Amino acid sequence: MSMYWYIAAGLAILFILIALFRSGRFLRCLLFSVVTGNAALLIISYLGAFTGVTLSLNLFTVGTSSILGIPGVLGILVIRLLLSI
Repeated sequence: MSMYWYIAAGLAILFILIALFRSGRFLRCLLFSVVTGNAALLIISYLGAFTGVTLSLNLFTVGTSSILGIPGVLGILVIRLLLSI
């Protein structure tokens, strides 16, 4: 079952990179995604002391927030809340 998750994640990253290339402003869009995603991850981690909902800063969460941006951070947050991990 976990192999399917890796394939789905790889396809999602591939589609996002294709969309960024087609936009004509690849570096600008990629930089915006990295900055906003990591800022959202840091804000959620910082506010976790007040809300009780935290996301750990590790290679997976930073990579997901860098590539997928804010939707990636929200996806990790929803998965964490639904699965109670």
